[in-house]
Amino acid sequence: MLQAPAPIVIFGAGAIGCYVGALWADAGCDITLLGRQSLNSLRETGLSTSNGVKLAPAAFASNLTLAHDPSVLKSARLIVVAVKSTALPQVIADISAHSAPETPILCLLNGIKPIRDLRAAFPNREIAAGMVPYNVVWADNATLKRSSIGDVVLERTPITAELAAALKNAVEPVALSDAISAVQHGKLLLNLNNPINALSGKTLFHQLREREYRRAYAAVLQEAITVLDHASIAHAKSGPLPAAKIVKMLRTPNWFFNTLVLPRQKLDPNSQTSMAQDLSAGKPTEIDTINGEILHIAQKSDTSAPLNAAIMNLIKKAENGGKTQYSGAELCAALGL
Repeated sequence: MLQAPAPIVIFGAGAIGCYVGALWADAGCDITLLGRQSLNSLRETGLSTSNGVKLAPAAFASNLTLAHDPSVLKSARLIVVAVKSTALPQVIADISAHSAPETPILCLLNGIKPIRDLRAAFPNREIAAGMVPYNVVWADNATLKRSSIGDVVLERTPITAELAAALKNAVEPVALSDAISAVQHGKLLLNLNNPINALSGKTLFHQLREREYRRAYAAVLQEAITVLDHASIAHAKSGPLPAAKIVKMLRTPNWFFNTLVLPRQKLDPNSQTSMAQDLSAGKPTEIDTINGEILHIAQKSDTSAPLNAAIMNLIKKAENGGKTQYSGAELCAALGL
């Protein structure tokens, strides 16, 4: 087996962090999950994933460790950041205080701003961007389930090349890219459905079954594509179709979309986006990192994105006690469609 960077500390052991941590530990990597105290129950139950990885409690005495104190960062050879973007300022402070100044960082966060912030905070480190295309949900207290399709893509750097080689025979290998910005912007376009899903109050599967919600997403997505094209920013497809074709598919009748398109996404009927979960729990959402990035690009390139601004405003109002659920027709009306 090829040697992986060791130890790897995954900072932010939520659903995504625990999922990739389980896969990488199963492949033989030395993994520390840095997260909440609630993770302690895994020492008794073990950790499993829907694709067949089963880590018995004994794994936590070998190559999988749970930690709650950021002081574990001092021994890391690679730090993988997997928190929500709203928690990134504290993560940057903890990395600054506890890790060695040369330790590389791999960022798995949504959006483009987090990697900019990490590179600004640590200009002398190897900072690699990554893209996780799928959602992960807890099926129970010890089992994680992927709820959509796609492969993890990492920016090609010396440390990620070493990691990818070690994961070559893993249940889910990772891919390397020399054009990670295009990959990230492609994922950003898909994430524009997150606020639509959050405001629908429905699971992702059931939200997408309704044409009016798809019409709202298609309009916001098309506007964002126009903004990126105006700014000459490349965006790779993140999934089976390019973004422009996704717009066309979203606008098809229910009988066509629900019969021929939606089943191919292999969505868990019970899953929601992380933004929907945060809004329901009364937590700050990642709206500034997602639609806010489209507005940032529009401003820099001297254009506008009124639909993205409108959906961002609806989320901000919902976060501050306003209306939190819209029917598809209500949402289209609120966007002026």
